[in-house]
Amino acid sequence: MLRVVFLGTGGSMPTEGRNLPAFAAEFNGWVLLFDSGEDIQRQIGRAGIGLNKRMCVFITHMHADHILGLPGLLLRLSLLGRIRPLRIFGPEGLIEYVKMNQETINLGTTFEATVQTIKTGLIFSAEDLSVNAFEVDHRGTAFGYRMTYQRPTGKFLPERALNLGVPRGPLWKALASGDSVTLDDGRLVTPEEVTGPKPRPLTLVYSGDTRPCQALRDAAAGSDLMICEAMYTSDEAGIAHERGHMTAESAAQIALEADVRLLALTHYSPRYGDGSVILAEASAIFPRTILARDLMRIELGNTDEPVVLEH
Repeated sequence: MLRVVFLGTGGSMPTEGRNLPAFAAEFNGWVLLFDSGEDIQRQIGRAGIGLNKRMCVFITHMHADHILGLPGLLLRLSLLGRIRPLRIFGPEGLIEYVKMNQETINLGTTFEATVQTIKTGLIFSAEDLSVNAFEVDHRGTAFGYRMTYQRPTGKFLPERALNLGVPRGPLWKALASGDSVTLDDGRLVTPEEVTGPKPRPLTLVYSGDTRPCQALRDAAAGSDLMICEAMYTSDEAGIAHERGHMTAESAAQIALEADVRLLALTHYSPRYGDGSVILAEASAIFPRTILARDLMRIELGNTDEPVVLEH
């Protein structure tokens, strides 16, 4: 199962109840952070996310509202004595930015921080999860991300395991996790012998900041969850294009064309207050739309459809 927690859903500046852009995706003891808006460290604490887990950070672009929280996060991790390494991915300029901020931390970070300048394509994989980057149409170099999680096996079938003489306990857990096991009599039992067909992959797509573009349409195709900026309504389409942003209408149209299961709108301008006008515009085109709010959670994988859990 994948669990998404929104840590910031604001656009350009923080407001009461809405921090700047960031969300976390949790799976199998991993925490993947996407963007690092101002005060992300406090939001992580409010969300109850452990800071000594295996962790990566993915930055979409080098605009202040998406990276100002990274220095504070590095400091907090060091103050807490983190020793696990941290991998950070993003566009050109990120290496120098992280290095500069590490120098402001007394004695530097307590952990190894590796920063990788990315290009399009596969940039990260761990266990059964992969992250691909694609370039979007903002101002300057900017990326979106597509995360894919493929369970290693289908549903575990206890009767098959018992018929093959596999005793209950750790061997069942190993087989259900995709590992083959050897029985006391020397027989090898593979996961395929005791599990059903693999379920379809779970996919999450994050637009970052962008105008409507084909790369986002392609990446979003068939995804379970599309997290997309919606900075303006269609009344401000000219400003949106000029500033490299999306309207709620455009986001919904892409979700419709891509046949996503759920569209979560984020990064909408403070001028729209509670965002109801943004939600209304998008929902008229794509009914399976929600307005992301800080500390909202979305679970993928336990049911056929994403499950939204309000904070």
